[in-house]
Amino acid sequence: MAASNRNTAYDFSLFESSAAPKQRPGKKKNIIRIPEEQLEINRRKHYRPTTVIATFLLFAITASVLATMIYSQVRLTELTEQINAANKQLEESKSITTQLEMKVEAKLSLREVEEYAQNTLGMTKTEASQIHYIQLSEGDKEEVVETEEQRSFLDKLSDMLSGLLP
Repeated sequence: MAASNRNTAYDFSLFESSAAPKQRPGKKKNIIRIPEEQLEINRRKHYRPTTVIATFLLFAITASVLATMIYSQVRLTELTEQINAANKQLEESKSITTQLEMKVEAKLSLREVEEYAQNTLGMTKTEASQIHYIQLSEGDKEEVVETEEQRSFLDKLSDMLSGLLP
């Protein structure tokens, strides 16, 4: 048929099924009969012990890493809250310190101290006639007062050894 119809692009006769499949002579059919119970046993999935243990260990490691990460995040959050509270308290303390310093400066200004000294204590400012200068013309002298009895044995020994050395 392919030779008679040369105008067609494809030869579909190659894909047509033949009437009867050809069997090879001398070849037996390879069919094995297995009871239903044996089929059920064979159909079940068999797990290897090493695979089960490895899977369990992998799951345990993953769970522990996840739990550690969650715990560390919770701890980090708690510490951040503590730091924020401490910073807030520090800022409040600085503010109170500044207020108290301003009050102290207001109470202890030079003008206030002068007025207190003049009015309450009766003090006056120094005048030029009240200033006396002291002069030391002789210079400084030093005297060592130490008797032989007060010296220790080690002092005497060091003096003796220093006298022997040139």
